[in-house]
Amino acid sequence: MLKSGKVDVFAANKANLFELSDKLPGSRVLDGRIGMDEVAIALPKGRETAMAYVRKYIEDAKSEGLINAAIQRAGLRGAADK
Repeated sequence: MLKSGKVDVFAANKANLFELSDKLPGSRVLDGRIGMDEVAIALPKGRETAMAYVRKYIEDAKSEGLINAAIQRAGLRGAADK
């Protein structure tokens, strides 16, 4: 519909928008976002020691740039490590 001009805009997650934009000359992906797909880690109740380990691991991975490096390696344009 974008290609034919039946619609002027399309909203989706950033990964899909960048993929579509690559196929539609003259299109662009706007800054900002209307939503975010979040990733979570779950542990069974009562695993406080494991939870502390997981929290520290994630914080260390973020502060050492490992999350951003993984995002770059995967080519995930528009991803945020927040």
